[in-house]
Amino acid sequence: MSKLIPEKNAGINHIKNLAFNRKASTTGETKAIQYIEKELNNEGINTIREYFEWNSQISIMIRIGYLIILINLIIFRQILIIVAFFIIKNLSQKLKNLSLIPRETSKNLELWINDKEKKQKRPLIIFTAHYDSITVIIPYKLQLIVFTFYRIITGIYIGIIILLLINFFIGFFNPIANFNFFLLMDIILSVFGILISIPLLLLVLKEKGSYGSIDNASGVSITIELAKLLKKNPLKNYDVLFLWTGAEEWGMRGSKYFTKNFYWKLEKNQDLNKSININIDMVGSYIGLLCKRGIFKKDLNDNINQIITSCAQKLNIPIDCYWKLINIKSDHKSFKYFERKTDGNFQIVCFHSDKDSKYIHSSKDSPEKCSSEIINNCIYLCYESVREIDSNL
Repeated sequence: MSKLIPEKNAGINHIKNLAFNRKASTTGETKAIQYIEKELNNEGINTIREYFEWNSQISIMIRIGYLIILINLIIFRQILIIVAFFIIKNLSQKLKNLSLIPRETSKNLELWINDKEKKQKRPLIIFTAHYDSITVIIPYKLQLIVFTFYRIITGIYIGIIILLLINFFIGFFNPIANFNFFLLMDIILSVFGILISIPLLLLVLKEKGSYGSIDNASGVSITIELAKLLKKNPLKNYDVLFLWTGAEEWGMRGSKYFTKNFYWKLEKNQDLNKSININIDMVGSYIGLLCKRGIFKKDLNDNINQIITSCAQKLNIPIDCYWKLINIKSDHKSFKYFERKTDGNFQIVCFHSDKDSKYIHSSKDSPEKCSSEIINNCIYLCYESVREIDSNL
């Protein structure tokens, strides 16, 4: 098995060139996608942009605030205020379009490598890597705790609000005896909701400080070089799609948009029952491969992971196959939609250096945390693995 060598230090140079704030819906994100396009265009490789819209967490929080106000107006029987609001809102088209919470915009970048003269449906290998980044002011593990706590409290609050509305419209409780109780609960939860929202706002509003090198300039650099190699040396039995996704840090928006909007088009033209998603999200101080998940340590895509680990042994490349109790929140999760549609035949692989999570979303996530050797090794490994997969078909 021979190594095809990409341009010297190309991988680490991409990471250094992407060392700037790339928050979704900012000029930094646009600058990042322009960089990827330029690198590929210089090799005569054309790409496709796909634009999409999404609601940020801030806009969702504002919508919840509107809902709280509306519910309190209903509870206090301020029906005339509600009616007046909707009448004024619909007086003109300008007022209809007026909003304090416009939808965010982002974009994906696609590159197709296939046989132009193909006469039959071929399986597809989809490489994904998100190019956006995010900065926060608390450690990554604490972020997870904050978001989990926020979701739990939000769920409890919604439950209380439902009880309030049921009691208001149906009156299955004594409205006089329980009015003060419900009012007190509403006030407490409203104030508490505002207080617990402060840490979340601090998380999402801070925009400077992180270069997003491990997460995920590393994945972008690897896929750029892989695209160059596979464009020069296309596979015989598989088509390849490179998908650089936007707004991954805001709920995998780019990959969700792709999977929900393009499944049927792909299903018509490709054999998705034999297709694979290889998600590269974080390759820092080592190469990590998610191999087992859940309490019972269920094997994930055993056949494909065996091919990858076998190639790593032949290439003498160290790789850490690890277990995770809860699935990683990255773009490969969106492709569960493909997996369900194909009765589990569509396979999903995720490269993720989980131990490097302590650096991400902060100023510590700098180019110095990435190893040029590790980046090149991951390029070699992915290239040889997909060629092995191709030959096995």
